Amino acid sequence: MSRRSPTIYDVARAAGVSPATVSRVLNEPSRVQVEKRKRVVEAIAELNFVPKADAVANARKQYKKIGVIAPFFTQPSFMQRLRGISSVLSGHHYELVVYAIESELELEEYVDMLASSRRLDGLVVLCLTMAESSVETLRASGLPACFVETDIPGFDSVVVDNYEGGRKAAQCLWDRGYRNPGFVGDASSRPYAVPSTDLRFRGFSDFFSERGVLLDNRFVWVGEAEDSAADRDLCLSLGEGNGPDCVFASSDMLAVRIMRHAALEGIKIPEDLGVIGFDDLDIAEYLNLSTVSQGLDESGRLAAEMILDRLREPQRPTRKVIAPLQVKERNSVGTPRIG
Repeated sequence: MSRRSPTIYDVARAAGVSPATVSRVLNEPSRVQVEKRKRVVEAIAELNFVPKADAVANARKQYKKIGVIAPFFTQPSFMQRLRGISSVLSGHHYELVVYAIESELELEEYVDMLASSRRLDGLVVLCLTMAESSVETLRASGLPACFVETDIPGFDSVVVDNYEGGRKAAQCLWDRGYRNPGFVGDASSRPYAVPSTDLRFRGFSDFFSERGVLLDNRFVWVGEAEDSAADRDLCLSLGEGNGPDCVFASSDMLAVRIMRHAALEGIKIPEDLGVIGFDDLDIAEYLNLSTVSQGLDESGRLAAEMILDRLREPQRPTRKVIAPLQVKERNSVGTPRIG
């Protein structure tokens, strides 16, 4: 006689909670206390429990759903990367499910829920750093996952070398004769997000330092770019006679704001101030903004393709792809000043 499949009531008894609590863990994990949620997740794993609706989907072999989990789902860079993911999955009739992260606890909750509920075929993790406990939960679940911007052992990944990106921006400005650099960056308060601004600044600063040029702290602004005060603060030094002759912005959106304020101050770009951004958003080409392209659409496509490859060949070796970085030179840095 075949063994009876475990039910939500079996999970509840094993975890010492009510069936309603098990249901909330599967659907609204943030509403469940951490200790109870952990007990439920462990019981689900021990009993190999599959929710009824997901069991039906499992009988079809696939759910036809790929999840994307990220901290910046409203930012243009995320939307452009998501466009790349969608361009691959739509042709295979997969539905995209987006999970927006607002805290470390929420990230842990979502990982626990997705690992235990088995409602996805695969997961793309964008620009996030995970606690080792969450990585182990994801690894033990067997859910195919691909990390973008980070390299996690045992998982496919599309890695962005943000440090090298900062050096490439510096090289572009140096080759055009700029010798008094400034930097503007978005200091994220999210400890669970990849510290891309810090890495880009370090690469930028190191490049100039190696050539005997130290960045003046007056010309370095790092703060919450979404704060309305940033519009005033990030360009205070631009109107000074001894201000920077170039600025590297850690994102194209910050670079666009610099260009706007420079225009308000009567500062000519690139004659008085060279500006280079990072990302290569669609808007960068329209505004003739020089930028470091990290291939947002392409990195999204690569992540989606690796998820689909993993579904076709579950036992294949993990892959790590280094996203190519390319400086897109446009009018905001001008022509070389020094031969």
